[in-house]
Amino acid sequence: MIDQSRIHLYKGDFMEFEKLVGDSFTYAKEGLVGHYGKWIMLIILSILPVIPLMFGVIFGVVTAFTAPDMLIPIIVIMIILAIILALPLLGYGVRLYRGENPAPDVNNWGALFSDGLKLFIILFIYAIPVIIIGVVVMGSALLTIVMGASQSLANPGDLMGLIGAVLFGIIILAIVAFIIWLIEATAVVRFARTNSLGEAFNFGEIFSRIGKIGVVTYIVALIIQAIIVFVILCILELIPYIGFILVLIVTPIIMLFQARYLCLLYDSVGAEAPAPA
Repeated sequence: MIDQSRIHLYKGDFMEFEKLVGDSFTYAKEGLVGHYGKWIMLIILSILPVIPLMFGVIFGVVTAFTAPDMLIPIIVIMIILAIILALPLLGYGVRLYRGENPAPDVNNWGALFSDGLKLFIILFIYAIPVIIIGVVVMGSALLTIVMGASQSLANPGDLMGLIGAVLFGIIILAIVAFIIWLIEATAVVRFARTNSLGEAFNFGEIFSRIGKIGVVTYIVALIIQAIIVFVILCILELIPYIGFILVLIVTPIIMLFQARYLCLLYDSVGAEAPAPA
């Protein structure tokens, strides 16, 4: 259940970010320390989707030289396998977004796969604008590289125009991705609380919730969360030899921290009853 007394700490025009961060880390610590079976299981679940992608790269390189016609099918198969293997971890995230406290155990695999699939659909739909713009920008960038290398443009100014268009596209891509990230952060919690795919796209309620929190407060809170995660991962990855292992160990902590953070942010203007598990 949601701890109402702690959520009320963050009500106000400008949230107490230090308490928000502290509560989220406490939630992650209490959910994992002393519950090492859960911790190990979450590490395994975070590794599983990476395995098909790694083999996909290896098989892809080999296939490109031996059987080029099979390259695309192999890539598609590996991506599908990675998505399937990612579903339990996504499903566990849905449980966290429902506000369960303490952090739930990793069980009820049917529900994990079901919830994970729903969350994947939501994330994919939200990603469509970014994917489309990214493909256009990447295509423009490749065209610019090819034309620049072949010097096929009679007027160098045309090449500079293409470069400017690519840079403009990258800026648009970053802005769109940022806006979608802001909306998605509330959408996934709303989906988990209502157990309805449609509610993840109920933009009236989503924007209303963000407005009640305060747009500036909401953006600052999410940026603080992103910076904290970025700094932690960067520091760990810079450690020679064992950095990658440490990242794997810390991944469940970050997952619980982020989920709890979004829940507290969402509930800072009043909690909704969690949907039945």
